[in-house]
Amino acid sequence: MHTRNFIWGFGLALGSLALTGCGSESTNQPPPGPATVDDFAVVPPAPAGAIQYDFPEQIVQPGADVQTCYFMDAVKEDVFIKALDSYQGKFGHHLILFRAEKPEPVGLVRDCTSVQDMINLMPIISSVNFGLQEFPAGMAVRVPAGTQLVLQQHVVNTSENAIRLRDSAHVRYAAKAEVQILAGFYGLANVDVVLPPHSEYTTNWECEVPRDMNILMAGPHMHEWGKSFLAQAGPVGNLQTVLDIPQWRAEMRDKPPIKEYSMDAPLQLKQGDFIRTKCIWNNTEAEPLIFPYEMCSTYGYYFPAPEGQEVWTCGGTQVL
Repeated sequence: MHTRNFIWGFGLALGSLALTGCGSESTNQPPPGPATVDDFAVVPPAPAGAIQYDFPEQIVQPGADVQTCYFMDAVKEDVFIKALDSYQGKFGHHLILFRAEKPEPVGLVRDCTSVQDMINLMPIISSVNFGLQEFPAGMAVRVPAGTQLVLQQHVVNTSENAIRLRDSAHVRYAAKAEVQILAGFYGLANVDVVLPPHSEYTTNWECEVPRDMNILMAGPHMHEWGKSFLAQAGPVGNLQTVLDIPQWRAEMRDKPPIKEYSMDAPLQLKQGDFIRTKCIWNNTEAEPLIFPYEMCSTYGYYFPAPEGQEVWTCGGTQVL
């Protein structure tokens, strides 16, 4: 994906140099740039108990893969979220609600693809294409008072035109009295991979489960160079297969084949168990691929989540 971005930027640079060298007497006119096309989301009215968050209008250039964050107001009291419904145009990849560990100015919109952003931004809940339609009755994610909300937008413009975006999300809240069980998010990701050009590459890594937990959902994440994905969980020597995708397809990046469990029959893990993830890629590019152009991640939701420690993240340890 970054190859296309480089070509686009290089083309713009060449155009600028050519115009500079023409001189004032030249009658040649530059060719018109690509037209900007509206790719607005169709947003229904927010349902009862939901708040609509509108991402500021953005323009994304052709061939660009853009991940941007919108820093919003902090919540004034503890709130409980049971679902997020996202609305994007046809080039939208995801909307995810995060919380900022280090607050930034309200209204700021900026790129958020760095490893530092992965440290500062803790996931709260993802759009339905990456997760559950809704938490079971009586369950929700807690967001403590004073937390700054951050809406992350990911767009992959594969068209030949610049696109103008107006994305929105409906965040559905639950009253505190309705919540008996707190859910939490876990995100396990190996961000240090370097995929050699024109090569197949494998990474196999694991994270130790920090406390007893019940897995409600498990999802895989790779990009278009993915070849296969495997996630296993349980005690050492008795790992059980959770996700087995022998033929990863590019469209799974946007709509991954998640595994859901019920509240009555979750995947039960004990402190000291492991979640192991194996990713195989085929890098067809002429240059190495690194994060965030490719990823290897297992993510999802669990319960019960200890108050104040709802998010579990891990970079993993390589398995030989």
